[in-house]
Amino acid sequence: MRIYAEPDDLTVSEIDRAAIEKGITKKQLVLEAIDLYLHQDRSDLDQAIKDRDQARSDADQRWKEANQVKSELNQHKRDLEAARSREDQLRSEVEKTRSERDQASEEAAVLRRDLEHFKETLRLKDDEINFLRGHLSQLSEKITPALPPSQEEAKAKHWWRFWK
Repeated sequence: MRIYAEPDDLTVSEIDRAAIEKGITKKQLVLEAIDLYLHQDRSDLDQAIKDRDQARSDADQRWKEANQVKSELNQHKRDLEAARSREDQLRSEVEKTRSERDQASEEAAVLRRDLEHFKETLRLKDDEINFLRGHLSQLSEKITPALPPSQEEAKAKHWWRFWK
């Protein structure tokens, strides 16, 4: 019985090289390969299949874990971005508050200066009023004897005592 197969060029070159290395013909090499395939121990194949399935299961588990880590990483990135945004907002508020504080300090300094000016002005007016009161008092003392008596005083005294 004859069986025909047409291998590709790469396979033919590998068959030639293997036959030369073993020092046998291509026909003998192909017969050995068929015999090996037919009489090989199936336990090795079954073990290889189990190992492959276990490796796939492990790879799937690692893939799921990697996806979970990626989703956690993305969540942390979003949280970090939100925290940065909040930090920027708070910094902006702090700068605004500092600006308002500085403006209030300047206004307070202006108000203190105005208050001192008003106090000085009031002190000068009080001094002037005191001066005028003292001057009025002196004038009143000088003018009072020269004024004619009041009407009640004139009625109580007779006309000849009027100027006494």
